[in-house]
Amino acid sequence: MHDTAFDPEFDDRDWTPDWMAVPIAPVPAMAHPSGYRVERRVVQETEIFGQPYRLTVPFDCRLLFDPAGRLWMSDTPQERIMMANNARRSRGHVLVGGLGLGLYPQMAAALGRVERFTAIEQSPVVQAIVEPALAGVLSVSLAIRIGDIEDMLAGPVGDAYDTIFLDTWPALDAAYLPAVNRLRELARAHLAPGGTILLWGYRWMVELFEDACRDLLAVEPGARAAWLDAHAGRSPQGVALLGPVLERFAGTPIDDWDAALAWCRAYAIGVVATA
Repeated sequence: MHDTAFDPEFDDRDWTPDWMAVPIAPVPAMAHPSGYRVERRVVQETEIFGQPYRLTVPFDCRLLFDPAGRLWMSDTPQERIMMANNARRSRGHVLVGGLGLGLYPQMAAALGRVERFTAIEQSPVVQAIVEPALAGVLSVSLAIRIGDIEDMLAGPVGDAYDTIFLDTWPALDAAYLPAVNRLRELARAHLAPGGTILLWGYRWMVELFEDACRDLLAVEPGARAAWLDAHAGRSPQGVALLGPVLERFAGTPIDDWDAALAWCRAYAIGVVATA
């Protein structure tokens, strides 16, 4: 049956000039008392979806670092393209899982048909940094609640949302797909009729999983288990996700790659982490 709430083929990497068309109120560069800091960077050469680009004009972006100095969030051109694509699909009352640097609400208010936002943000520090930058720039209301989006989605159903946009996983890594799929399934109970679920970078993560399956299945059948074991230290979660692929094609050379990868893709979209 066709899934009307969630389209796994939607790819938020599609090129769109909209990312340059929406004026963005940037988070100011600062050092927060918690140890988090926002840095301003002006770049002209950058990477977008794995390809090097030279922009026609310098681009002003923000990077948020945690107290240990690790990059946590950014608003690079790549990020803006992905947010613009999700924004164009947004409408009505929107539930946002993860406030980020405030890109999505600004783009969705400009490019979508949004009536209001409710954002669930886990970090009070992020709220303290981002909320002032959004004050007065949105054409619709934004209510921010501190909490865990998974706890909220797993809890009692209250408001029904026309759009649920989730962006809380730390990286675009196929290993997160079971957890992301669990959020997707929990979100269904909170949708209004005809509502839409949008997941940041989802098609990209599924594609990364297909690439990993292709690498595994290209190995001689008798050597696949050893190949997988050799990669266990690099990504235990990713290796665990590939286990059922190893079992499904055990001892079998791949003659029909399209069919094999279609099975892998369906498995990646369907696998859900347990609570």
